[in-house]
Amino acid sequence: MRLAYWMYEGTAHHGVGRIMNSMRGVHAVFHAPQGDDYVTTIFTMLERTPAFPAMTTSVVSGTDLARGTIRLPETLRQVEASRHPELIVVVASCSTILLQENLEIAARSSGVACDVLVYDANPYRMAETSAADGLFTELVKKYASAQPLTTQPSVNILGPSSLGFHARHDLIALRRMLQVLGVAVNVVAPWGASVDDLRRLPAAWLTIAPYRELGGRAAEYLEAQFGTTALREAPIGVQPTLRWLDALVAGLNTVAARLGAPAVTLPPLTAFSLDGMSAPSNVPWFARTADMESFAGKSAFVFGDATHTVGVVKFLADELGMPIAGAGTYLLKEADWVREQLEGYVSDEQFLATDEFQTVAARMAELRPELVCGTQMERHSARRYDLNCMVIAPPTHIENHLLAYRPFLGFDGADVIADEVYTTCTLGMEKHLIDLFGDAGLEHPDEPVEQPVAAAPPNGAEPHPQATLAGPALAVAEMATPTTVAAPTVLAPVWRHDAEAMLKKVPFFVRGRVRTNVEKYARERGYAEITAEVLLAAKEAIGA
Repeated sequence: MRLAYWMYEGTAHHGVGRIMNSMRGVHAVFHAPQGDDYVTTIFTMLERTPAFPAMTTSVVSGTDLARGTIRLPETLRQVEASRHPELIVVVASCSTILLQENLEIAARSSGVACDVLVYDANPYRMAETSAADGLFTELVKKYASAQPLTTQPSVNILGPSSLGFHARHDLIALRRMLQVLGVAVNVVAPWGASVDDLRRLPAAWLTIAPYRELGGRAAEYLEAQFGTTALREAPIGVQPTLRWLDALVAGLNTVAARLGAPAVTLPPLTAFSLDGMSAPSNVPWFARTADMESFAGKSAFVFGDATHTVGVVKFLADELGMPIAGAGTYLLKEADWVREQLEGYVSDEQFLATDEFQTVAARMAELRPELVCGTQMERHSARRYDLNCMVIAPPTHIENHLLAYRPFLGFDGADVIADEVYTTCTLGMEKHLIDLFGDAGLEHPDEPVEQPVAAAPPNGAEPHPQATLAGPALAVAEMATPTTVAAPTVLAPVWRHDAEAMLKKVPFFVRGRVRTNVEKYARERGYAEITAEVLLAAKEAIGA
């Protein structure tokens, strides 16, 4: 495995933990040395659920290895006695997998009455999303059983899970739309599902699986094995939600015609609003306002998982009119699908498929977009480059697991995303205004106001006579273009305090470009230092 300080995906253990912590009546046992039980701590800190994570570590110690003993059977017996699960999933950690112990035999020798599944979440072959989706698919294959369809229109919702990105909120948004249509939810899984719920999956008329990262393979299995139609599009944005509703109604009515049941009808769109009387989303109107039209020429860079990268790129371009400077994903196994979905939105040169955050940060620094949509790691990089950033995909931080209703799917999700874009960029503009006017009457009376001090130009040239006058206003009004002196190229001009102070008055979203242009101007003319005088001259010469 590649080691780094930051990785976009968690370990295979983390993926297993997401499934186990989502379901009811199940428990994970990690066969691991002391210290590899960090997964429990992650869920305790980040997941906002009242129950303790359904995970236990069967510790492997040096003494056990010396004696040739294994504690796993006893751990399984203790878990069954204390938790009474219907299912225990056993997983070896990256350390213990090297021991090549036969965990199947050890598990069978425990004598527990509940089901025990030994899952090969090999951390050297898979990461978080592969492990989570693989385990969930295996559980669906193990328990789903043929049965009659429900008498009323019903759907399964596959994909919402513990520590999923806005998963709880997305589930509420989906339930609201289904309730308006008069469609029942048969099973939600893995979130809140039991083993018995997995058995009932084939009773649904249709399966909704909006996330590429989790639930898609299980939906494909149900479709192939039981004929349950799968709807795999993610309704991110107003137009995609309208198309999604049409596809959902069409799929349900295909089953209704076969069963001789009444057809599902699409009610007026006002029925999908919170009050039942308004437009279901304000985005179409809001996109035409003066505030939002100001974003039409602002470029955006989008990077994240597969589902949210594709959805957000199309939302920004199609519904807010923002040009896309670049986009990409860290899920290399989904890169071809993402590239295909974004054809016409970004070129091959603008597309980025990498799991190295340093590469993404370098692309952001090169593009200097007005808006970055990414993960928590892009947010850190954006702060470094003074760029606007909103988090649209995992990995996340605690602030992305909010208690309030903040979905990304459906009409409600479209409003949330538009609000995020607007407030992210508006707050950025507020930051620019503070930079520009923040010293107007806000300095402390006892603080002396620093005056710019000009440095002597290189090669003995005389300083400009106005460079030491008291007050930047006079300097700005009366400074002339500095004398150009031929000299060897200076690779790294030094910014003086007066120039830095003046640079801070440039809007932050183009400040990096201005700095680059001014440094190029100084190098070409042989200035070793950049003063306010040089900055103004560069502005006049090249429109920096």
